[in-house]
Amino acid sequence: MRSYGLVLAALLQASLTVSAQQAQQAPATPPAAPADDKALDGYLQKWEGAMKDVTSLGAQLVRIDKDRTFNTVQKLAGEAWYMKAGSGATALNLALLEMRLEGRDKKEIKEKFICTGTYIYQFLPDQKEIRYYEMPKPKQGQVAEDNLLSLLFGMKAEDAKRRYSLKMAKEDQYYIYVDIAPRSSADKSDFQRARLVLNKTNFLPRQLWFEHANGNEVMWDIPNVQLNMKLDRHIFDAPKAPEGWKTVAGETKPQPRTVRPSAPPSK
Repeated sequence: MRSYGLVLAALLQASLTVSAQQAQQAPATPPAAPADDKALDGYLQKWEGAMKDVTSLGAQLVRIDKDRTFNTVQKLAGEAWYMKAGSGATALNLALLEMRLEGRDKKEIKEKFICTGTYIYQFLPDQKEIRYYEMPKPKQGQVAEDNLLSLLFGMKAEDAKRRYSLKMAKEDQYYIYVDIAPRSSADKSDFQRARLVLNKTNFLPRQLWFEHANGNEVMWDIPNVQLNMKLDRHIFDAPKAPEGWKTVAGETKPQPRTVRPSAPPSK
């Protein structure tokens, strides 16, 4: 598995939308529209600008995992919180993600991650462990994450165009659908194709879907969010292990569920 880095923070950035969009249903398939590179360039610039305006958020998330090999589908729902602490080169991206199997008790956490800005803590309820991983330090001018999800966090529009093959597949009254294909062999090991759905009113992400070489899919959908909310910074502190649990150093980066199966957005 490649560097996990800021996957968690990226997912929280993927949660962005505004109140006017929250009442709408997930994107429906619109009539196909001719690809327009100039229009896409404009949308990407607005997307880049929109991502810079958020300092904190809380969001409801839904993830659908589809495993083609075993013909199974798993649906999880949960919440995410994000806060940018500080400014400039020393700014920290703090994040917390909790996911539960759909229909289960809210106290029954299936997945939990905390990003303190320097470490990522992964909760493993079955093993009664908390594993921690040091986040890689980015080179000057780069974001810390080095995979598809960095597209949603801190990546400039021009950098995204250089790294990926981007094409505006279609658009309707509410959404812009951008098809994404990897260029490098490293990115091809992460995914073989993806689709980003942007809100047309604010140019912020509503869905991210991608498919692996083995046909497994994953989709993140963001039905509800509150932007620039007041958050207690301490919720992002390094966690203490509950009684009967232990905290251990992870030998490899945590396996982000973002790279597991799911049902794609409407096509």
